Amino acid sequence: MTMFAYRNFRGRALGLALASLLVAGPAAASDWSVDMTQSSLSFVATQNGSPVEGRFENWSAEISLDPDNLADARIRAVIETGTAGTGQPQIDQTLSSASWFDPSSHPQAVFESSQITALGDGRYEAAGELSIKGKAVPLTLPFTLEIDGDTARAQAEVPLMRLVFGIGSDIPASTVGDEVSVKIGITATR
Repeated sequence: MTMFAYRNFRGRALGLALASLLVAGPAAASDWSVDMTQSSLSFVATQNGSPVEGRFENWSAEISLDPDNLADARIRAVIETGTAGTGQPQIDQTLSSASWFDPSSHPQAVFESSQITALGDGRYEAAGELSIKGKAVPLTLPFTLEIDGDTARAQAEVPLMRLVFGIGSDIPASTVGDEVSVKIGITATR
């Protein structure tokens, strides 16, 4: 599989995408609804030294987040692994193979937060667990959050290591990089 070297899938974000979904939720007693038309979950990997960009077309997030009451904040994001695409047919076919995402056996990746921490200046971290292909790994997702009335916007970028999850283990990191950058942009309303 080319370029789909899920960067630093160690435990920070896809998902990462998942935790950034958490970002979409702010203020008081706040359950947030993600506006999928204005939100995205994408990745950038390297294949033979060149960047390959892709995105997940289908994902969802349940976000409850009040910056004034982070003890009760929670995020759960679900990504349909079979919807990963780069617009390059050969790579896309590889992504859905058994050695990569294997969506027939593992149709979803899931991020669930266990703790959300404010770092100041609109910066946060969501600590939790990211599960891909049956392997759960601790993940800390850094994100920024802006709330304007009933609209929240969150941005996150985190490196993941694809081989930690057994993604593309048949392709050496010298061909498709092990580290993949996951980017999340979320707009949500309450």
